[in-house]
Amino acid sequence: MDDRTLYKRDKKVKECKESQGSKCVKIRFKNTEFVMKRVIKIGRDEDNDIVIKDDPLVSRRHAIIEQELENYYIYDKDSTNGTYVNNNPIPKNKKVFLNSGDVIRVGNTLLNIL
Repeated sequence: MDDRTLYKRDKKVKECKESQGSKCVKIRFKNTEFVMKRVIKIGRDEDNDIVIKDDPLVSRRHAIIEQELENYYIYDKDSTNGTYVNNNPIPKNKKVFLNSGDVIRVGNTLLNIL
């Protein structure tokens, strides 16, 4: 599977589900679901995978979600206002394990792990 962001109705989502069984993890942001890829960058800059322009508390390069084997981890990339998982602040530049059902908060924006 390539490393681009996939949308819920994309053919590649079906291929991902078929090749990985139910292991396709999704993230929901503003009523849009993304299939998790190996690396997802979150921030205000246009070069991020998830661009959050309407929240002034989000840094240009706020956080990164990375896959390691079958697990996903989030890193705060030295953001000004921090990154939270289930309302708990995560240490800067330290990976935090993500579970299905977790809620990530960057600035005032919530992202749900499905």
